[in-house]
Amino acid sequence: MKHYNNMARQAGMTLIELTVVLLILIGLAGLLVPYVGSFTQTTHDSTNSNNLTQLNNAVGRYVTDKNKLPPHVDTLINGLADAGTAGGACAGATAGAVYCGLANPGLFTPATFAAGSTQAQSLAASGINMAVANDPNAQNKTFGTSTGMLMLGDPAGGAYADGSAVFAAVQGVTGVGGVVGGMLDYTDSTEAHLAQALGRDAMVYSDTCYDYIAVGIGDNNELIQSTMAAAPVYFPQDAQFGPQQAYGHFIAILQVDAANTGNDAINTTRACSTITEPAKFLGIVANVPTTESAALVGVNTLLAQGWNNRAAAN
Repeated sequence: MKHYNNMARQAGMTLIELTVVLLILIGLAGLLVPYVGSFTQTTHDSTNSNNLTQLNNAVGRYVTDKNKLPPHVDTLINGLADAGTAGGACAGATAGAVYCGLANPGLFTPATFAAGSTQAQSLAASGINMAVANDPNAQNKTFGTSTGMLMLGDPAGGAYADGSAVFAAVQGVTGVGGVVGGMLDYTDSTEAHLAQALGRDAMVYSDTCYDYIAVGIGDNNELIQSTMAAAPVYFPQDAQFGPQQAYGHFIAILQVDAANTGNDAINTTRACSTITEPAKFLGIVANVPTTESAALVGVNTLLAQGWNNRAAAN
């Protein structure tokens, strides 16, 4: 009887076959990269616009329920000077300046409201009777930056218990705005900046009759645990400006009465109010790196940005 010792062929792939498979996989991965990037960008845009919209609605519900604005806002002003430990953009920060932790602090200027001033009475009458400054020495520029509680008085007295207080006032942005109706030129004005950020016409605002201040809606705000579970944050496209590196909480724009006599500097047919009006909530915006926007960003801007990003990905 003959015995044959046949060697079974070893199962597997040749080097050429393996190379072909790898090339196919690499090609498929290359085709998927644009779609993955588009999905990530779409998620980023929708999350920010949803957070901003929800916060707008939450403030509206709070005002309806409480008949006042939520206190404990962040003033977005350095409550302290740099103690030598701040580092980064806050190195050498001075007290009373616009909060150095903002992604773009150049959009604001410090506004001092003296005790008993029209602005003080306007804020107090709106329910903003307490505010907190921001600490430039905090390593995280969004969470745990509150310092220096300010007592803003009451509507009857209209005076700050702590004397004058400083807030971050919105200012004009170069290149934003233009001639309205061929008569009123709002170019580079605060009014034009607000119109772009909040999605309304520049003629709605008056930098003469009112001060427009930005206040942060942080974790200490009375809005939290009232009409919202937590204070949302903005997620920037550039990771170098994340909530730890830059102030990520959203910002409320308030219209504060500043003058009860005289006419608007641009629209001279409109006179300022003759009474002190309570401060008014105008809308929620985000302060973002200049690589994303040269101005404050509101709901309309985020929605338009989202559609543009989707169109570019197709």
